[in-house]
Amino acid sequence: MNEKTNKIDIWIFLAVIGLLLFSLLAVYSASSYYFYGLKKDTEFLLRNHLIKVILGIAMIFLFMKLDYNIYRRISKFLIWFAIFLLLYVLLFAAAKKNVYRWIDIGPISFQPSDFAKYALVIHISYLLMKKKEYTHLLYRGYLPVLFYILMITALVAFQPNLSTSLIIFGSSMFLLFVSPVKMKHMIITVLLMIPFIIIFVVSNEYMLKRLSKYSDHTSGMGADNQLAQAIIGLGNGGLIGVGAGNSYQKEYFLHEAYSDFIFAVVGEEYGFIGAVILILIFVMLIVRGYKVAKDINDDFGKYIAFGITTIIALYSFVNISVATGIIPTTGVPIPFVSYGGTALVINCIGIGILLNISSQRGQVKSLNEKFSKVVEV
Repeated sequence: MNEKTNKIDIWIFLAVIGLLLFSLLAVYSASSYYFYGLKKDTEFLLRNHLIKVILGIAMIFLFMKLDYNIYRRISKFLIWFAIFLLLYVLLFAAAKKNVYRWIDIGPISFQPSDFAKYALVIHISYLLMKKKEYTHLLYRGYLPVLFYILMITALVAFQPNLSTSLIIFGSSMFLLFVSPVKMKHMIITVLLMIPFIIIFVVSNEYMLKRLSKYSDHTSGMGADNQLAQAIIGLGNGGLIGVGAGNSYQKEYFLHEAYSDFIFAVVGEEYGFIGAVILILIFVMLIVRGYKVAKDINDDFGKYIAFGITTIIALYSFVNISVATGIIPTTGVPIPFVSYGGTALVINCIGIGILLNISSQRGQVKSLNEKFSKVVEV
């Protein structure tokens, strides 16, 4: 072990803490006028979010001290517990806005999909490590791993929550990409998934309406009002923004801007420079996360670090892409910045695990060729 041992990656830690603290200002700004218009307590969401932020920071400190190797022994329990929770949601949970995503325990409400995505990463990492000698084989290596990926993906999709299920599937495929899994097996899997995705979307009226609105917007017809207002807000921000708390769009046009479209509020209030700084913080967080994955000697730790970082990367990319009109509107929050809930706290747990892995980096040994191509440091 060298001098790096027991020292967490400070840049990951500072980036996440900075995002969490900034989120307090962003959420308050994006929510206060909305609740004022409803004649409710303008600080209600801020107080709730502050509790989640404090809890999230506590989880970071707790899990970065917890040896990640313990997950080897409990990975199977975690994945089957996640499957149980997802099945419970579909069978017994009450619908909210015509979807089945939440489990209510008294005043607490959480989405099992947030837990499931990290449980899946941990169990895939364990299987890839355990089956290292025959991961390239279809029946002994690939299909047992694919079973859990498709199970979690399908259960989340049927809530319905296509955007989250695609992120889970995509992050899992990226994780398999850096393993000895054969590329042809992955390509065939993705190609076979495409018809199912098309059928799923076509059979869902709500998703078809979203795609139709997005299509109208991109063709200049402007049917997607939320997206149009988000882009107007980004344009209003100009280079340096209109100032903290002075967003015009969040006051009159962007409903519930503290969640999915909070990036638009940030862009309007802090301008192009502020939006770019926020993006660069995420870029640094992601690059450092992949560096942790590249540097760790242990395959299990490498795969977990890569999976956690990829989840954060995909969520960030999707949310920012939605707010800027690159892709159709989805209900995906931006990590550590959007109004907090299950996602914020569990993402903080994921960061705590990543920091623990970073603290156990020893002498860097050569990794497999595919991984080295992904991360050049």
